[in-house]
Amino acid sequence: MTGEYQGKNIYVQNPLSPDKVNFCTTEVYLNEKLVNSHPKTSAFEIDLSRLNIGDPVFIKIIHKEGCVPKIINPQVIRSKSKFRFLSVYADAIAIHWSTTGELPYGKFFIEHYVNKKWTNIATVSGKGSFESNQYNFKPNHHTGENKYRIKYAQSDGRIFFSRIIDYFYNVEPVSFYPTRVDDKITFSRETSYRIVDSFGNEVAKGEGKGVQLGNLKPGLYFLYIDNREEKFVKK
Repeated sequence: MTGEYQGKNIYVQNPLSPDKVNFCTTEVYLNEKLVNSHPKTSAFEIDLSRLNIGDPVFIKIIHKEGCVPKIINPQVIRSKSKFRFLSVYADAIAIHWSTTGELPYGKFFIEHYVNKKWTNIATVSGKGSFESNQYNFKPNHHTGENKYRIKYAQSDGRIFFSRIIDYFYNVEPVSFYPTRVDDKITFSRETSYRIVDSFGNEVAKGEGKGVQLGNLKPGLYFLYIDNREEKFVKK
């Protein structure tokens, strides 16, 4: 649920889970920060008082299967802005979205859920028309399940999030060679990559069909491609 802070907190009904012993909600996030874990009451409050009036509110509630928590007073964070995402979806070619109610000079930030965190992959300038606007962006899907969302930063500072977009990319996983590297790693197709040493320091990052690594010191490294972790040794 998204909106903006208007001086009031959010209240949530928290039914029992199907086992009739534990409650439904497992985690509550406010603007991507965990604020409550396994609340053991039939109703609870999400405290927004640390925010300033007009600040963006992005609430995510994780719950068990077979039950659904209910936000009792969603109207208290409904934005007074006229901006809306009309549609958002992804296919093999692009992410597509349409909007209405834009102000001039707004920006869209396309975010991809990779390695268990949201990562900004592109910024698109808004068209600024108050009427309907159409957009698309060609992402680099990883193999299997992809999750995207679009953040809109309005020129007056307000922030809006689209719903999360799910897209399953049914292709062979990206492979690489060799695992004992002299000077280069080659990928089976173009992909985003990140390389970290055994101390957790990022030593390379980019996108392509390969990466030159002749300047790396010998040792064990971790390669992040296609939303997974691999290992290789630099000789």
